[in-house]
Amino acid sequence: MPAIPTMRTIAFVSDIHGNLPALQAVAADIARQGAQVVVNLGDAFSGPLLAAETARWLIHDAQQATATPWLHIAGNHERQLLAVADRRASPALTDPADSNPTDSDHLAAQQMDDALLAWIRHLPAPTRPDLLTGSWRADLLGPEVGLCHGSPRSDVEYLLDTPEGELIRPASVSELDERLAGRIPSSITLLACGHSHLPRSLTLPRAGATALQLLNPGSVGLPAYDDDTPYPASRYHRVENGSPDARYALATQAAPRQPWTLACRSVPYDAEPMARLAEQRGCPDWAHALRTGRMPRP
Repeated sequence: MPAIPTMRTIAFVSDIHGNLPALQAVAADIARQGAQVVVNLGDAFSGPLLAAETARWLIHDAQQATATPWLHIAGNHERQLLAVADRRASPALTDPADSNPTDSDHLAAQQMDDALLAWIRHLPAPTRPDLLTGSWRADLLGPEVGLCHGSPRSDVEYLLDTPEGELIRPASVSELDERLAGRIPSSITLLACGHSHLPRSLTLPRAGATALQLLNPGSVGLPAYDDDTPYPASRYHRVENGSPDARYALATQAAPRQPWTLACRSVPYDAEPMARLAEQRGCPDWAHALRTGRMPRP
């Protein structure tokens, strides 16, 4: 196994949602920061934008663009996109969402060819135990980094955030403990997640062990959305970053078992072409989110 650099920087991206111009802007910024590896935490394709083009770029061009290796895991939307693609290939399988032409997974699945779908199928599922214990790709990440998309127990559960009414707030310590579900060993000092699209870092003290730092890099490609999934204190909530910028994060560690320096970065890019594309494909709410970082109000 190659030696892990004593001082290392990892770039984390998540929730690209087919926004290739935003991804390319982030990659250019990563190239200037000197990261040793880039980790994609999932939800890379679903939506009305450039799903297939984004997949091809990640497969063929990402490593050259940043001069560093890329690692990829699946998010909930990769799982859902593949389910849509399987139903499209087997007419006997049906789902009401398939009749909605603006469903984000439907829009992405219809862009994908068999080769791209095969690549997505081989992505590690985001609750796989080896992602949480530092044994997956430790040759590049080291043994202290855990990964998930949502939370360690579910790819559709927020880890660092809790919907309350129509808004979303930072999770409490008790909520974090419940969602971590005892799945993160004390050897892990950094756990990176995505899903909520909100850049955030928290530190969770642990008795007799190094504190666990938690990081969500935010969304590369979709700065706002709304969701009617029911939660204990919410039946509808909005997630809004308040600007169209692309988000990602850097994690730097000076030496093993030392605290990580976490930096959430906001990268401007020209969002207008993607906003127009969303409008052309019947998704005006996406267009508004891409232009403003907010959701439209009635």
